[in-house]
Amino acid sequence: MTIRDYIQNQIFLQRAEASGTIVIYDPARRYRDIALSMAADKLLVIDASTSVIEQREAAMDALASLAKGEIHQLVIWIPATAPADDEAKQKDPFVVFAEMGAAFPQGDGDDYASICRKAKPDYIPKINDLFAEGVPSFEMVDALDQGGAWPKLKTLLGVNSAKEIALGIMTPTSDQEDALKKEPTWVPEAKAFFSSTMGYKLKTKGQTRPSFADEIWHVVLFSEFAFDSEGDIPESLKTVSKVDEGAKILVYEICEELRKHQDRRETYKSKAEEIEEKLSLKDRARGMTRLGVRDTFAFEERLFLQRFVDMAMANRFEEARSIWENRKKSFWLSQEERLQEWTLALRALELLETADRLSSPHFPSLSEIIYGYAMTWRNLDRHHREMEQYVHQWQGDHDGLEVLVQQARQAYLKSIEALQADFVRLVQVEGWPATGDHVLWNNRIFTKVVSPLLDAGDRVAYFLVDSLRYELGMELEKQLSDKLQVVSQIACAQLPTYTEVGMASLMPDAEANLKLELKDGKIITTLGGENATSPATRFNYLRSCKGDQCEDIDLDSLIKAKKSKVSDKVKLLVVRTHDMDTIAHGTPQQVFHVIPQLLRQIIRGVNKAADFGFNKAVIVTDHGFILIHEQEAGNVSPRPSGTWLIEKDRCMLGQGTADSANLVMKSSELGIPGDIKDFAAPKALVPYTRGEIYYHEGLSLQECVLPCLIVQLKSVDKKSKTTEAPRLTLTYKQQKTDRITARRPVVDLSWSQASLIDGENEIEVTIEAVDSKGKVVGSVGAGQTVNPATGGVRIKPGTAIAVALNMETEFSGSFTVRVLDQVSNATLAELKLKTGYLE
Repeated sequence: MTIRDYIQNQIFLQRAEASGTIVIYDPARRYRDIALSMAADKLLVIDASTSVIEQREAAMDALASLAKGEIHQLVIWIPATAPADDEAKQKDPFVVFAEMGAAFPQGDGDDYASICRKAKPDYIPKINDLFAEGVPSFEMVDALDQGGAWPKLKTLLGVNSAKEIALGIMTPTSDQEDALKKEPTWVPEAKAFFSSTMGYKLKTKGQTRPSFADEIWHVVLFSEFAFDSEGDIPESLKTVSKVDEGAKILVYEICEELRKHQDRRETYKSKAEEIEEKLSLKDRARGMTRLGVRDTFAFEERLFLQRFVDMAMANRFEEARSIWENRKKSFWLSQEERLQEWTLALRALELLETADRLSSPHFPSLSEIIYGYAMTWRNLDRHHREMEQYVHQWQGDHDGLEVLVQQARQAYLKSIEALQADFVRLVQVEGWPATGDHVLWNNRIFTKVVSPLLDAGDRVAYFLVDSLRYELGMELEKQLSDKLQVVSQIACAQLPTYTEVGMASLMPDAEANLKLELKDGKIITTLGGENATSPATRFNYLRSCKGDQCEDIDLDSLIKAKKSKVSDKVKLLVVRTHDMDTIAHGTPQQVFHVIPQLLRQIIRGVNKAADFGFNKAVIVTDHGFILIHEQEAGNVSPRPSGTWLIEKDRCMLGQGTADSANLVMKSSELGIPGDIKDFAAPKALVPYTRGEIYYHEGLSLQECVLPCLIVQLKSVDKKSKTTEAPRLTLTYKQQKTDRITARRPVVDLSWSQASLIDGENEIEVTIEAVDSKGKVVGSVGAGQTVNPATGGVRIKPGTAIAVALNMETEFSGSFTVRVLDQVSNATLAELKLKTGYLE
């Protein structure tokens, strides 16, 4: 390839195709002919040397043509220097095009000498000699090809470039290995090759490829480390062999290729770890301040994780994020355990940032604090939950990370307790529930939301979800909104916030008919005077109000049903789920696993309701919850004095006296109907019982501010044309094997740009491994694209992402990795694999 072709195709045209527009600043007029020759039917080139005013107008017209699709690329050539600062940019009439698209030059890699080295990596020393004597012409650079360098190596390895020759010797294919064994006369040429292209004279006396490769691995990897560190290496390492500075670009390209391809990555990992240990890099490089961005060796990633932790703990959040931005593409993060630690560190950072920003609440009214929580402060709970989910998954051992998590927990508690104090203050002044245009009462949801839909002729699926905290409701809204129209409202829970009362408040006319009655010395939840303490009794009440136009089903049965057993006469389908609350109370640690599972099930249930002919879904809940990792010793509330008929973990009902730790208010002031005089609850976010990490039943924003989602379902018309599904492709190690050798395999998911329909954006999918019977034997692990709320993976059109799977420890055999639509549960892609664990 000539130098002109390289500049035109690999730089100018590539950037124009990626960005739509490229502005070429060329004060030396070196690239004018190359730029002008790019003109084509759908590519417009503007020569800004003729008339700046006229050509800028032409460029503006071209921009409109670009937007209409009349042209595909716009190239603007300017015989001037690129603006270096804001003042210069203000004087540049074409800067807006460079800002919107791409520019040339961009960074040191775009100077003429660097371009020549990239285009002709076989001749880097000779190119350096040419530039030492002056600036060579294109013809002088192209003349280097006339010698036909390294014919034997190129023939035996079946390659054409210096990079490919080096890779063929370092990590040969089986065919390349056989060819080198059969023809040993390649050795002298190989020695000359490394001396010429890298300025390095091989020291090995061996005559076999492995002996060459060992030395080359050592010198290439150490050279990348030294170059990336800008030469700032300890004295004890300055005597270690490395290649000439002029070969830096070639070394970078070789190492990037080694780390990029699955069939080379394991070899790279093994060699890098071996060299790191041999040179004692972890100890010798301890005091280094410049480590670049490439993470040649594993110790660099570990060092930067600790620096990230240090910055986060010192509240230097921007510096911590900068470290992550520079490291997130590190090769070493392809290992599940390391990515998991970085993801946990990021979640802790997000929590620290949010707690720092939301640290001094003081709201003027109850409705304002509820609105503030729903719009902003709920993110404290979201970030805390997400961090705890990753803590629950993490099985590593990193002292600094453990300390960071503790600091984030403390910051969360400090902020959220300040918010709780403000909330309790306002409830004591105004009572409960709140009044205002943007808040709905749970005991009015049926009257104000469900009944109007039924009266309008809609068929409504009424999802009664146990323990759906507001921030989770908003995550659910986000997922459903990808494909459906969703309206969300803020609801005030019915006190006391335990299940039988909360679920009863969601029934028809609950505002008038719900009461807590004293019967035989016990407080009983009733509707219209009848017992309403169980799902069956509540549904009997519902049917007494709505007759046979209503039916009920649990969420699992709805999802599993292949055909609808619901009569067309049914206008109201009650869908029940209590998994979250039941499991969380029984085995609290499982709550972190249940949350994403529950949200996925609700999404599938909504889609199933649409299949059954329902056109509206209303998703509501009885109460929220508090999720605290662990209560410190003594961090529980003392029980208030009094006579209490009901004693729960977070509230008491009966008669008693308030104290410094407890709020005690009249039931009438808190909207609690019936034969109860007082309601008591801890003022702080603590229970009355030790050892709890998940609890509700009390008075807090987390327990009492609830979501109400109204979803417009898509009707299913089998005769209509269905929307084209995204064309997703799932692969493993570039399809070179179907056998996984570790319990944390990484699969690649790609979305073809060609399959896009207008307006389609990022989507979320479920990825899981299932055995021959459909049992889930592997799930998604940590990752930058994983949504902690649902466990789903988000992907954008035209991209490819790596997804780590966590396989079940006890499973072995054949399995299928499948990609499922989050809403319909339809299979979008699948891949058949088998286990072949090495241990």
